Amino acid sequence: MEKASVRGRDPNTEKSHEILGGNSGQQTVMEAKFTIITFCHGFGLGWFSVILAKLQSPIETELDFVITLNEGSWIGGLSSLGGATGNIVYGILADLIGRKASIYVLAIPYIISWILVYLAKSVEFLYVSRFLAGVTGGGTYVIIPIFIGEIAEPKIRGRLTSLFSLTLNSGIFLGYIITARVPYHYIPILGVALPLIYMLLEIYFPETPMFLLQRGLDARAKESLKFYRNFQSTTKESLQEFEVEFDKLKSAVSSSKNSMSNVTWRDFCNKEAFIAFGNGFVLMLLNTFCGAYAILYYTSSVFVQARTELHPDINTIIVGLVQVTGVYTATILVDRFGRRPLLIFSCAATSVGMGIFGLYGYLLQNTTVVVSVFSSWLPLVNVCFIMFVANSGLIPIPFVLLVELMPSKIRAKASAICLIIFNIIGFVLMKMFPISLAAFGLSAPMWLFAVTCILGLVYITFFIRETKGMSLNKVEPEA
Repeated sequence: MEKASVRGRDPNTEKSHEILGGNSGQQTVMEAKFTIITFCHGFGLGWFSVILAKLQSPIETELDFVITLNEGSWIGGLSSLGGATGNIVYGILADLIGRKASIYVLAIPYIISWILVYLAKSVEFLYVSRFLAGVTGGGTYVIIPIFIGEIAEPKIRGRLTSLFSLTLNSGIFLGYIITARVPYHYIPILGVALPLIYMLLEIYFPETPMFLLQRGLDARAKESLKFYRNFQSTTKESLQEFEVEFDKLKSAVSSSKNSMSNVTWRDFCNKEAFIAFGNGFVLMLLNTFCGAYAILYYTSSVFVQARTELHPDINTIIVGLVQVTGVYTATILVDRFGRRPLLIFSCAATSVGMGIFGLYGYLLQNTTVVVSVFSSWLPLVNVCFIMFVANSGLIPIPFVLLVELMPSKIRAKASAICLIIFNIIGFVLMKMFPISLAAFGLSAPMWLFAVTCILGLVYITFFIRETKGMSLNKVEPEA
């Protein structure tokens, strides 16, 4: 559960984002490059989902040891603890050494994790590997959104956040395909090559102008702004306009520093903050216990329990394609129809899918009812349905709302606290899900996920307000 969200920005910083609108084509290229590391992280998740079942089989494993059920649950859970660590470490590094340097550091734990996978002589190698991969995953959703947020327009923030889920799931899909078809020791080579390519591409981009201004490096900040604005001085008027905008940005950054330096514990202990923390906690709990992450991490294991006629690896690849489609749907719709409608639909549909899957598991494992006529298609169709509707709302949108619902003055710190809680909850789920799946079968965990979605549906309907088109500063519509 290394996934996290965009760190918040205060109202004065919001003004600077409008200044940094820039060339949309260049922004698209930058966003694509910055999401490569997210794609890499997704590739690792897809690898784990498929390889775990193989490593637990004495026949299929390519290593000199076989992973037990308990060891497999630790491998899955440690990635979440790594995610919490990455949230903290990279949250500090972003302000300590800068956005660009932190981006380079992101790739280091990930590269080491794949080296450990290649060299694995015991399960302890895989423990450390998944923890380090989690560190990169947790850091990715701190550093990259900050970087892009400081050069992107605020009107696309919902779509931009969903873009990370899209690239993550695209990486997962590739991980499914590669792991199902490629021998174990070839995969880490690709796993190391991807972040190296990412690091080479990032050489092209300078530090963000906002961070440089915060450090008093005005000349470098101006050159950085010219780069991200794709500015070319052709006339005296255009140069004067650029200077005016740079001065506005400099003023906005100065106001931002003054505002954030005055944060005290009292800002966290008022009614508005308590409500925001409550909403954030519920959204993180719902995002985790809707069940989509459990199926994502242990896809092949779930299909083994469902006793499908198709090979679990084939089912997993099909599910991966559906995940990408679902997140792409959210990316298109999140800023068009709003957050609440997508969340409400996603909660309702996911609860239905989980309820049906639980019923199938109960009939399969606890009764004499013959369900073999359905086993060739129902588990696959149902899991595809669950992953599509969950990735259309429950997976990406809580992270959009987490930032938008927080009071502006404490947004960054409050969001970070919620993300750490998110990863701790994720650790509990990832550690216990495979154990409960073996002990109780499909029915109990799937029905638990269905109940969670129903409760989440009620909470969202009555307590979560729509934030589409609202300023991060308050609730006034954006211009």
